Amino acid sequence: MGITKSKLYLFIAGLILVLVGSYIGFLPDDYLTQLFGDKEFSFDSLSEMRGMGGSLFVIGLFMFSAAFIKRIESPALVISALIYGSFSVFRLLGFVFDGLPSQSIIIAFSIELLMALLVSAIILSKPNTISN
Repeated sequence: MGITKSKLYLFIAGLILVLVGSYIGFLPDDYLTQLFGDKEFSFDSLSEMRGMGGSLFVIGLFMFSAAFIKRIESPALVISALIYGSFSVFRLLGFVFDGLPSQSIIIAFSIELLMALLVSAIILSKPNTISN
């Protein structure tokens, strides 16, 4: 069982989302403090962050698992394209409508855009990815 580009990509892409999702889901106050400074955050905002973090964690776990389970590889690649693509598009819209954010957000955007482009290239090189 060799390591393919798809498996390597899913391993890395899934691991990124698992780590980011864990951080946001389990330490939402720390995450929000990094963005907005040292403030008190409402239970609602913490709950929203936990929900988003949990979603990213579970999606990342699915993608990470697909690096080892062949039958879920194709759906995981499509989901990865949707997740990383949507983050890239909506951050770019934010740049246009809201102006440039901090350097850390621009770095996150760069990583998300890179991951979206990589998965797009993988999907385009595998003609049966979407039809399976």
